Amino acid sequence: MKTHASRVRTCFVLTGLGLACAAAGCSDINNPARPTAAPGATAAVAPSDSLVTAGFDVGPELAQVRRATAQFHDISAAYAVGYTTEHEPCVSSPAGVMGVHAPNFALLGDQAIDPLRPELLLYEPTREGGFKLAGVEYFQVVLLRNRETQAVGPRFDSTPWDPAQFEVVNAAPQLFGESFHLAPPPVPTVPWHWSLHAWIWTPNPAGIFSDWNPSLRCE
Repeated sequence: MKTHASRVRTCFVLTGLGLACAAAGCSDINNPARPTAAPGATAAVAPSDSLVTAGFDVGPELAQVRRATAQFHDISAAYAVGYTTEHEPCVSSPAGVMGVHAPNFALLGDQAIDPLRPELLLYEPTREGGFKLAGVEYFQVVLLRNRETQAVGPRFDSTPWDPAQFEVVNAAPQLFGESFHLAPPPVPTVPWHWSLHAWIWTPNPAGIFSDWNPSLRCE
């Protein structure tokens, strides 16, 4: 990792429920096999002005993210650079939908945050069996230092840690004037993490940086 905790290696693998992170000692990241095409995948799309506008304004910084991710309207283009939807369900809640997460494991395994290279793409499944790009998600594993042993690593226990025993190594990142929020493990295989959603391709009545988008559907 590219923080002072670079000795800690974090690897991610896909499970039926989402991402799994293992602590120090993992081998180098290997992306799972990716299909070269997907049902309902659209043709490659150039980031034209009309496409980047997408029918609603997001401001100049997020417009740059649109230009960087416009190619991923073609799901096969996303697969080609390391994103995958393999085994990923469409995630929903009473508050709305996150959609199908398409993680890029090389980016997830690097603590760096690059606004033009989001760790995950967010897709809405289509009735034809394809994917419609709806937004992006930035993700950074929370690293904790044991105050007694000085060991650094992620936390999988869903209970909050004791600040007297652990200190956070990496404070909440910020992008676009927004602070990432602290998210607990949604399943035992996902660590505590910093997260920021940006709904740049589909309007979100709950707010462009809200976790859930009530305008999307999983079916």
